[in-house]
Amino acid sequence: MKSDENARRDAAKKAKDRKAEIKRRKSETEKLRAEQKAAADRQKATRRAQIDAERERRAEQRRQSRLKVYGKIRHALKNNRNGFGYRNSGFLPRVELTVEGGGSEIASKFGREGIDVTDMEKNGKIVRFKIRKKDMAKAIAILEQMCYNFKVGDSYGLTRLLAFIPARIGLTVGALCAAFAVNISYSYIWRVEIDGNDRISDAAIASVLESAGIKSGAKKSVVDGKSIAAVVNTLDGVADSSAEVIGTTLKIRVLESDDYTVHETSTTYVAKYDAIVTRIVMRHGTATVKRGDIVKAGDILADGSVYSTAGELLYVDELDGDIYGDVSIVYTARIASTAVEYRRTGNFVKKTSVGIFGFTMFEPHSPYSSYETVASTANYDVLIPLYITSYRYYETSPVEVERDVDAVAKDFAASKARESEMTDGMFDATYTVNESVGGMYEIHVFLSGEARISIGA
Repeated sequence: MKSDENARRDAAKKAKDRKAEIKRRKSETEKLRAEQKAAADRQKATRRAQIDAERERRAEQRRQSRLKVYGKIRHALKNNRNGFGYRNSGFLPRVELTVEGGGSEIASKFGREGIDVTDMEKNGKIVRFKIRKKDMAKAIAILEQMCYNFKVGDSYGLTRLLAFIPARIGLTVGALCAAFAVNISYSYIWRVEIDGNDRISDAAIASVLESAGIKSGAKKSVVDGKSIAAVVNTLDGVADSSAEVIGTTLKIRVLESDDYTVHETSTTYVAKYDAIVTRIVMRHGTATVKRGDIVKAGDILADGSVYSTAGELLYVDELDGDIYGDVSIVYTARIASTAVEYRRTGNFVKKTSVGIFGFTMFEPHSPYSSYETVASTANYDVLIPLYITSYRYYETSPVEVERDVDAVAKDFAASKARESEMTDGMFDATYTVNESVGGMYEIHVFLSGEARISIGA
């Protein structure tokens, strides 16, 4: 009786200890998740602050660029006496006089006689100025009295101003058309740039943007940064994003999730290798194997078939998940002791292409059959969507070099570990190198450990 009672007490104590251990682990897990969430929130806030600071810096750069451009335009078009190579002094009729004499004496004498002098310029002994037409006779009499040589020049006033307009009609129409074209082009998005995405492709982001009507040629009036960011955030693997219009460019910045991986979906999963199942992570669907099962390559691991209670097949749904297993894999490769590398010869050419309104002009081509290319693009879309890309084509030629066979074997083993989707820190990789014939070597790579074994059938 006592032994039974002791056994019950021990069992109760063990059950109590298990509950306490489960509770403790649950508490630790919740605490860890809270810490991870807080760290993720801090990282997101820091990234958002960096994006905002970068946006403000770029906005200030654009403002300064616009101020420089507008300053040059104002300087070129300012209302000076020689603007557009044409002199004009108001609407009242005036005549230009050129006199050999002292400018101060002329101004003093004319002032006492009530003659209004404007635009006086002195160049050595030559003085040039303008007077009203009605004062011409009085001015000539004064100059003759002062014994100054003089010459009557062009007439100015409303009639000359009216003559100026048709004389410059081509320039006026061209300027108006250019201003209209700039205004129209600046109302559209001509380029979409995506930044910050390493694992999510540009094509995937561009596709979701196009589905929302955002692409090259879209009007700025329909572009809203918050709405675009919300569309991009619907993609799997995007933690946060921002959208900003810079000139005629839509800049998309993406912050990817730390735990994002590309999952393969299919209606059936089969085993890629012979393995012992270690883990099953099914996000959608049901696995047909369990942990500890021994499977052969090609065995079904999960099936998306859905049946009725009567056993009839209703439909086949897509699966989404990963199944892992312990595997042992051998890879073999043959390599040579030498390899061909392409090195620069020192010859190069420079070429330039121009992109405007989404079109590329002067598409460059390399004059070399073997070459490397270095390109850089300058963005001039302050007023119009203009991009100038400079290319450098460096000629290369093949050179045979000796190879470090051991380093090649190590790289081969690492690449096969990645290709086999071995779990980080949960596999062993060894390799051997054996010399063959004719300067060839055989590499044998042995991988053992946990790997993702499920692939779509």
